[in-house]
Amino acid sequence: MLLVTIGVTVTVVALAALLWKVPQTERDSVRQLRRETEEVSSRLWLLLRARQARLELLAGRVRGRSAAAADALLVESVGAEREFQALYLLASDGRVQAAALADVLQLRDTDLVQADLSANALFRAAQQRHSVVWSGTYRSALSGLNTVGVALRLASNQVLVGEIAQAELLRTLQSAAGRHAASIWVVDQAGEVMADTDDSRHVGKINLYNWPVLQGVRDGATVQTEASLLGRELQLVATRAPSLGWLVVGNVPSGWGHPLIRELVFNVVAAFVGCLSIGLLMAPFWARRMGQDLRDIVARAALTTSGQAQGRSWPRGSVDEFNTLSADLEQVAATLQEREQKFLAIFNATPVPMVVTDVANALRIVDANDAYCAAVRIRREDAIGRNGLELGLFSAEGFATLPDFRQSDSLAGAIDLRRADGQVLRAHVFGRRARLEDADWMVWAVIDTGPMHALEAELCALNEQLEARVERRTQALSASNAQLTQTVAQLQVAQDELVRSDKLAALGALVAGVAHELNTPLGNGVMAVSAMADAAARFEAGMAGGLRRADLHQLLEGVAQGVDIAQRNLRRTADLVQSFKQVAVDQTSAQRRSFELAEVVHEMVVSLRPSLHRTAYRIVVDVPATGLRLDSYPGALGQTIGNLIQNAVLHGFDGRSHGTVTLTGLRDADGRIRLRVQDDGAGIAPENIDRVFEPFMTTRQGRGGSGLGLHISRNAVQSLLGGQLLVQSAPGQGTAFTLVLPDVAPRAEGDGGGVAGAPWERV
Repeated sequence: MLLVTIGVTVTVVALAALLWKVPQTERDSVRQLRRETEEVSSRLWLLLRARQARLELLAGRVRGRSAAAADALLVESVGAEREFQALYLLASDGRVQAAALADVLQLRDTDLVQADLSANALFRAAQQRHSVVWSGTYRSALSGLNTVGVALRLASNQVLVGEIAQAELLRTLQSAAGRHAASIWVVDQAGEVMADTDDSRHVGKINLYNWPVLQGVRDGATVQTEASLLGRELQLVATRAPSLGWLVVGNVPSGWGHPLIRELVFNVVAAFVGCLSIGLLMAPFWARRMGQDLRDIVARAALTTSGQAQGRSWPRGSVDEFNTLSADLEQVAATLQEREQKFLAIFNATPVPMVVTDVANALRIVDANDAYCAAVRIRREDAIGRNGLELGLFSAEGFATLPDFRQSDSLAGAIDLRRADGQVLRAHVFGRRARLEDADWMVWAVIDTGPMHALEAELCALNEQLEARVERRTQALSASNAQLTQTVAQLQVAQDELVRSDKLAALGALVAGVAHELNTPLGNGVMAVSAMADAAARFEAGMAGGLRRADLHQLLEGVAQGVDIAQRNLRRTADLVQSFKQVAVDQTSAQRRSFELAEVVHEMVVSLRPSLHRTAYRIVVDVPATGLRLDSYPGALGQTIGNLIQNAVLHGFDGRSHGTVTLTGLRDADGRIRLRVQDDGAGIAPENIDRVFEPFMTTRQGRGGSGLGLHISRNAVQSLLGGQLLVQSAPGQGTAFTLVLPDVAPRAEGDGGGVAGAPWERV
């Protein structure tokens, strides 16, 4: 385990180091390469610019001189400074006018004069530009060697050309790069490697012309890319040397080819092997050291399990983790011992007799609580290790009658046990099997059923007595029920009579009011007719003495006046009689018809006004004449309106000398018709507001109030008209009853336009 731990740890650390360090190494290497490439490019340009400056200085000296003088200057320059392998002056047509070669070349300068170099690419490039032109590598037409050329056009269209040997260019590059620089290539315009810092191993072997990324590098810019060249994966950093037109390309291997990465991997592997070797050497020692502490803890745990650890402490060692384990096991052992003692205390304190037997050992007793020992009159130490047959609790025949507990996990049944004192214990036993890893026990609970049997006998006797009492009580209740049924029937008859009496009283009051109202127009009519009779008698008496025009005119005026008075009073009488007939018919029948709400309201107000004629109470109607048409029962609606108005007069204006009842009709947004009957009376007390529609609810008990008016009205509105009757009131602020009615009332059972049921029968 120690070796595995060391191996896993070192592996994880090594992988983490590699995963972190390898990319970082590659990034650092690329940054270093970029810096070195840019520095080499700058240094190379500075070194070559010195040669370019000398060429420009020489061009100024040969300008305007003769061919011989120019040739002398060229020879002097090549021999003195030796920075150019060859110098030659070309005429505008490309012919050599003067030339000078280094001593290492086995050619004479005079052999080159008049040579035609018009086809030379460097000459053509210089002819097209007024500045210095640098070429790539090419084979010199004069020396036959690979050279790098630099040319400058003079004012006379002559071109001065200087050639630098490729070996000289390599020395210049190495001087610019220094001793510890990375691999640097100098690439010409054609993509050919002209020089490198790797001993010219790549000169002429690599062409980067087909790399668009490198061709697109501008002066002073730097790009980075990856490439697979000569079988190697390389990181390339390229920058264009200013004014030269060349690329300076730095390269470094990537991945496993990078020397720093190989060195890093080697170091990691070496560290891994070293750590593993050290672990192998130390593992046996530490295993023995830690194993001894662990063996001591295991031995102490075994003693605790067998119950032989009294007085022995748990071992402690030098390893903190093992000490923690030992302390935890000590705590666990103490907790288990405490729980065992608690269980034994609960087991012995249980009032139910309980015993534990061993199924595999002929049900011999493993343990028994105090209640069991007291129930069978034996001691615990005498019972443990023996079964019920050996203790004499039951005979061999009784033991044989026990069910086969080996086939079941739970048993229950009645049994008679013989106590140690010879008494019989009638009991009901319950058994539940407990299978442990090394034991198969049956836990029994013994319930003494002797008191229960005695109680059952008492309950049977009490049950017989109770049945007799119930029979007697049932007979008494049957007699009381018959009396109550008869009383309810009598009350129903009385209620019907009260409803009928209330209707008759309302109709009688209506008749009395109408009769009183008819008395005035009929009296006026009788007086008008009597006056006409007197006028006729006087006219007849006057006929004996002769008639005059004035007498006849007086008679006609009296008759016309009397007829007019009689007609007006008779029409008034006819209107009252017609209203009374309509109200009477509607109130005594359930005739369904179509009508305007204003019609029923007007008829009821007309019929009620006589009864209010000599009082200061007023009825104000605000119901539109049209637009509130109903297909309903005008009788029920009229009776409801009359009951609400009379209720306001009797209860709202009780003890007051004046009052106003306002009837307001309108149509709700949902199409239903709303009729509001509001008075400015005393209002309804809060404790009575929820009981106003209950039958026989009245505050005028003994003063003419039956308490059925609002009850009848609500039943008529809900059951016959299909609407709602709502009430709002506050003491001292009056009462408002609101009828919410549908346009078309629901069809009553047997509704055929004739007389309906009992609530509206004729009286």
